[in-house]
Amino acid sequence: MELDQQIKILLEKDNWTDEERRWLLTYLDNTPAGELKSYLLQRFREEEGMAANFDHALSQRLLDNIHRQIAPVAGPLVVPFYRRAWKGIAVAAMIVLLFGAGYFILSQQQTQKRGLAVLPVSRFGTEVAPGGNKAKLVLGNGQEILLEETADGTIAAQGNEHIHKENAALMYDHTSGHTAGATINTLSTPNGGQYKVVLSDGTKVWLNAASALQYPAVFNGAAREVLLTGEAYFEVAKDADKPFLVTVNDIQVQVLGTHFNVKAYTNDRQVTTLLEGAVRVKKGAASVVLAPGQQASPDRQDGTLRMTSGDPELALAWKNGLLAFKNDALQDVMHSISRWYDVDVVYEADVDKEAIHVSGAMRKQEYLSRALEILELTAGIHFKVTGRTVTVSR
Repeated sequence: MELDQQIKILLEKDNWTDEERRWLLTYLDNTPAGELKSYLLQRFREEEGMAANFDHALSQRLLDNIHRQIAPVAGPLVVPFYRRAWKGIAVAAMIVLLFGAGYFILSQQQTQKRGLAVLPVSRFGTEVAPGGNKAKLVLGNGQEILLEETADGTIAAQGNEHIHKENAALMYDHTSGHTAGATINTLSTPNGGQYKVVLSDGTKVWLNAASALQYPAVFNGAAREVLLTGEAYFEVAKDADKPFLVTVNDIQVQVLGTHFNVKAYTNDRQVTTLLEGAVRVKKGAASVVLAPGQQASPDRQDGTLRMTSGDPELALAWKNGLLAFKNDALQDVMHSISRWYDVDVVYEADVDKEAIHVSGAMRKQEYLSRALEILELTAGIHFKVTGRTVTVSR
């Protein structure tokens, strides 16, 4: 039976037998990566041309079927984003399966067979591990604490404030009494780091890589004010008497109690996305009030504050363990890759990093080679990794 027919039969079945699962894994294990990739690319391009006449309901059923069959073996797949990116194309289901769950299963099996904790082999060159929960806390007296090297428990005290660390998160506990003056703390993450902090008012903040949050240990004033660089997601504790203010460069976000994401890296477009409640975004004399699902950002040409419809799921993908992109310029995608994997990115002369656009999603716990494989597949580009430098070519 030809490979096409075998795959077609397997995809359309509601339940897979153990023998069929073993067949697929054996096929993946014995097929050279280049041959498998060439086959999938060819089938993807053939199906892409027929997408307008394809049965979308069938495509969705096939994707759901793959998720149901593989999930017990490999854990959850990143299906929803792929479904949106390649709706109606059955070969996309195979790409998710073979290059997603299949890669994960095989790399895990091969490591277990050897009995060694080794990095997967990378055809791009040097392998780079993903980032993790890493951050530095700077107290009001200048003391620095590397949190990934600090045991759980009470890690510092500042007057009536006690700082606890538990499960890669900081928590501030104000015992009693009024603290004179503002004790300013700074939590910062390096490239390849992320961290969560619960402020003294109960507000929860998740910091993305290469970001910093400056805040008082206790909010004593009429407003709760923090300074942000980089990217963070906020779940603000409600307090009608004390508005919560986030200052990012020359923009201020004002809320009473809500959930929102602020992205403000120096080399990316600055965006505030609202998930719940309402926020006012101010830039100079101009301001806009966002409703859930909307976002605000300064125009790249004239700096005018613009309000548009956003994609909350996409904006929050980083917090939910994904690197996700939707028609993003290659340079913006590689900025995210650079921050999370702590690598430098250089482009060969034939790569137009602004003209090439990318859609896709990948788990943040994957090694760098896995992320680059997905980008190669979707963007038609190539990579080479030397040390911590990624070179992009056509």
